[in-house]
Amino acid sequence: MFIESRELPLKHKIPVAKTERYWKGLEEGKIYKTVCRKCGREYYPPQADCSFCRTETEWVEVDGEGIVEAFTTVHAIPKGFEWSKPYTIAIARFGKVRIMGWADNVRVGDKVRAYAAKDESDIWKVYFEVI
Repeated sequence: MFIESRELPLKHKIPVAKTERYWKGLEEGKIYKTVCRKCGREYYPPQADCSFCRTETEWVEVDGEGIVEAFTTVHAIPKGFEWSKPYTIAIARFGKVRIMGWADNVRVGDKVRAYAAKDESDIWKVYFEVI
């Protein structure tokens, strides 16, 4: 048995003080990951401290080629994105990290380049280009 609830759109304020460099980097066309100064673990999305050894991380730009490991095309547009058309999100491996980005015409195994750009609503995102 189920009862229907009313629709509850949520808006979050996300604290970004410790990851501000990531967001500023997107505006500069750079995509960053973080690497632990002690154990070398790599993180994407980046985080200020290593989850394993609690050591501070350093910021490293992601570059080069990635390989698409998975993708999905979203046809059921979420609330708040009614202006959007169906879109594809992919996960690509760049070395030791997996990065999520928006893509067109991708398949598993494709080589991609990641880049930062604004979407139609003026938000900075990561995109993949098949190479």
